[in-house]
Amino acid sequence: MSKLTLEQQAMLIWPVVAQAARMQRVITYGDVAGLTGIAAVGQGEALGMINRYCKRKHYPLLNTIVVLGQGDGVGFPGYGEPDKLTPAQYLEERARVFAFDWTSTAVDKPRPEDFQNS
Repeated sequence: MSKLTLEQQAMLIWPVVAQAARMQRVITYGDVAGLTGIAAVGQGEALGMINRYCKRKHYPLLNTIVVLGQGDGVGFPGYGEPDKLTPAQYLEERARVFAFDWTSTAVDKPRPEDFQNS
């Protein structure tokens, strides 16, 4: 059985989260796991790659709508989220993510190599 690279994981997660953003919904790590097969506890690095890709492209931070579904911090990204925003900043960024047209032809859809060395 082969394992997915982190770049491949980021590629699988991207359209799931972009679709959630298009529908203006936050999505839990558990939801992402259910749709991609990538364990919730293993998503942090791939989501970090998505974060860095969004920053390079000057897109809203798509990873910030992936949130904890239970326990401390419910409704906000987990402790490994790279930006460590305040709750108010997360809500502001979430609004930017929801307002952004992720399906536009002007939005570069990432390829695995776009996540390398990120």
